[in-house]
Order: sequence, then C-alpha cells, then structure tokens
Amino acid sequence: MLKAIISQINLSKKLDIFFLLLVISYTGKYLIVNNWNSHADDFAPIYVAAQLVADEKTASIYDHHPYLFHIVPSGEFRETSENIGFGGFLHPYVHLPLVSFLCRPLLFIPYRIITKLLLLINFMAVILSLYLVLKLMGRGSNLRWLSIAILAMIYFSPLRYGLWLGQTSPLIFLGITTIFYLAKAGYSKTSGFILGGIISLKITPIFFLLYFLIRKKWPLVISSIITLMVIGICSVLLVGWESNVIFFQRIIRLSGLSLASWNNQSLDGLLLRWVTDASHLYDWHLLELSFKMKVLKYLALSFMFVLWLTILLYSTGTNEKKCAHLDFSLTMILLVIFTPISWSHYLLFLVFPYMVIVITLIQNKTISYRKTMIGGLILSYLCVALPPSYFLALAKFPLRGLIDSYPGVGLPPSFLLILADFPLINKIPLSVWSSSGFFGGMLLIITILLYKTFVRKTNWRVGNKTG
Repeated sequence: MLKAIISQINLSKKLDIFFLLLVISYTGKYLIVNNWNSHADDFAPIYVAAQLVADEKTASIYDHHPYLFHIVPSGEFRETSENIGFGGFLHPYVHLPLVSFLCRPLLFIPYRIITKLLLLINFMAVILSLYLVLKLMGRGSNLRWLSIAILAMIYFSPLRYGLWLGQTSPLIFLGITTIFYLAKAGYSKTSGFILGGIISLKITPIFFLLYFLIRKKWPLVISSIITLMVIGICSVLLVGWESNVIFFQRIIRLSGLSLASWNNQSLDGLLLRWVTDASHLYDWHLLELSFKMKVLKYLALSFMFVLWLTILLYSTGTNEKKCAHLDFSLTMILLVIFTPISWSHYLLFLVFPYMVIVITLIQNKTISYRKTMIGGLILSYLCVALPPSYFLALAKFPLRGLIDSYPGVGLPPSFLLILADFPLINKIPLSVWSSSGFFGGMLLIITILLYKTFVRKTNWRVGNKTG
C-alpha cells in the first residue's frame, strides 16, 4: 500500500518532501535540542498553581511581590515549586484561576518530562501555524514555501526565547491563525469559541473582538462572549470566589503600570526606557508613566486607532475579501506593540503579517515602490528576529545580566563592537536600541500602509482609464 502511494508521487514532489523533512530535522536541532535542558521558567508557575489547587491552597496561587513583577516572595507558592523539583527562576502565576484547575492532570507527569513535551508541542504548533498561513495565502500545497518559512524560524529570536522560557506563545499563535482560518472558511461559531479560550489565557487578544465586530461577524463575536462568560462562571464554581477576586484586582492594579525592562517591546516600554535610561533595563520594577509621557502615549494610541478604524471601514463590502489578510495583519501588529506589556516572545505573532506581506509583494510585481517596501520588510525582520543582545551591544551596554538570566537570547558577534564606534551609530540612544522589536513592528505597519495606498492609487487610475 505504502509503495503504491509513493510510486504515484512524481520526482519533484518527492524532492520537496525530502527537503521539508531535512529542514524540519535541521530546525529541530536549533529549536528543540538546544532548548532540551531548559527549566521552562514561564511554565513552572502554571504547574505550581495546579499543584496548589490540587492541594486546596487556591489563595496562594497569586503570591506576588507588590513592586517587582518577576519576584515570588517566600511562602507556599515558592515552597511548592521547590517540592516539584523546579530549579530555575520562579515567576508569579498570572493566568485565570480556571487555567490552574484545568492543568491538574499534568501533575501526573513529572515536571522535567512535561517541559520536554511542551517543547515538542510548541515546535509542532509553529510548523502547523506556518502551514495555515500559507494555505490562507493560496500557497499551502507548495512544500518549498513551507520549508523556507520553517528555515526562517531558526534564527527568529522571539521563538527561540519563548521556547527557552517554556512559553505558550506558539500555541496562542496557532490559535490566532486558526481563528482567522476558520472564520474565512465560514466556521464562525467555532472560531469564536477558540477566540474566547485564547482571551482567557492572554487578555490582550480581546482586541480581535473589536476587529470582528467591525467586520460584522456577529456569530463569531457572540460565540466568543458566551465562551468568556461560561469560562468565568466555571472559574468561580470550580476554583472559588476568592482567587478570582484576587485575579481581577491584580488586573485593575496593573492596568496603569508597565515595565522598562529590555523584553517589554511595547510603546510603554519604549517611553519608560526613554525617561529611566538604563536603571530598570534588567529588572522588572512596575512603573507608571509620567503625565507628559501619558499624553504622548494616548495621542499615539488615538492616532493609530483612528487610522486602523478608517482602514477597516474602508475595506468592508466589496473590498473585504481582498483586504482581509492585510487588515488582520495590521490588527495583529497593533495588538502586539501597543499593549502596555508586550513581552519580546509576543513578537512571534508578527510572523503572520511577515508571511502575508512577503507573499502579497511577490504576487504583485507591478506595485509602485515595491523594492522600497521589500527593503523596509527586511529591515523590520532584522529588528524583530535578531536577539536584543545584538542591539544592546551596539549601544555599548553591559550584557552580563541579560546573558546570565536568559542564555537563549544569544551572544552578539564581535563585529558589532566595531560597528558601535561608527559616528552615526554611537549617537543613537539606548532607549532606541533596546526597542528594536517595537520599531520593527512600526516598519511593518508602514509597509502595509504603503502597499494599501499604492494599490488604491493604481485601482483609481485603472478605473479612470476604463471609465
């Protein structure tokens, strides 16, 4: 049977399959083998919280330091982490109480084994996400495209960093990609159900509800809201009222605060690093923007929101199908870089717009300023894909704290030290170098806006000629 199936595949297809398997094996070496012994610092709190819920100690799952975001004080949470054999840097638990309740079955698997399983699942989630994006763009049957996309992930720092931390970002990325794929395929209710689940894990994707509301995807929006309500009720019934109240109090307390740390690649992070310089680059001290910085922030947010709303409203109707991929990409970029705390591993979500824009520019070879947009895209990718240590080295900033805490970020090459002495480079402030992910996202937004502008002008000229 297998021989018969193989014999029907032509030589070109066989070579593509062989190349894909070779790429997956090669990529696995860098993304799986190199992270195999990681402590998965960001997954440990979920496992510890699940153990506390199983031990009926739900009041202790939110043991947080009042000012330092990354520190768990002495208490039952820290003691439980030691009991499970966790040897990394313990972070506080930040999810809905229901998540810890649903993760209790994982306790039957030792922590060191569950982290390796999570690594493998995350790796497969990324590959599946890339395939879904290609399928959305009409390239799903071309295995060479998939191989190239997987190869591009080898040195993509947000992914490598997220895998090292044991983050769930690859699973969230798969979920977001699936939402758009199912919505486009007509499975709105299922898509809404998944969106509700994702919002329960990471609150920031709630912005997608507004996107689908503008698109008038009523079944999807209603399904998401119902899912969120059911999840909220289940969280109270299964875990108790006390821990849920603490969770929402914590959200309210953090709503006006952010971080100046190197791995917060949001607008808030840029503004805080601008005023604090390097004093909080390697710590996670919760800070509040000054009045002037708040004015600047809300002016920028208001401008981007009006621009985003105008683009979406213009794209509805007959233009909706043509613009859907780019508009969803734009929404995803705004969600990533304008949320108050945008961890650097969230930049993995920008892979969706990167792939959409690359394929769009390849398909449209007659668009004006195409080379300029490709250049901006390459520069944006470098800003997002390269480890932050590369840019901090250009700013001549000490890297010991960064490398010691997170080996997965990577050491900068020696030639960067030579580049750092160039007259123009050494004038760039540290706040800019440490916000490379934010500026990479802004370049992506500019590229999308340029493309949509020139396409509109081209259509207008064609319409005038035919008219």
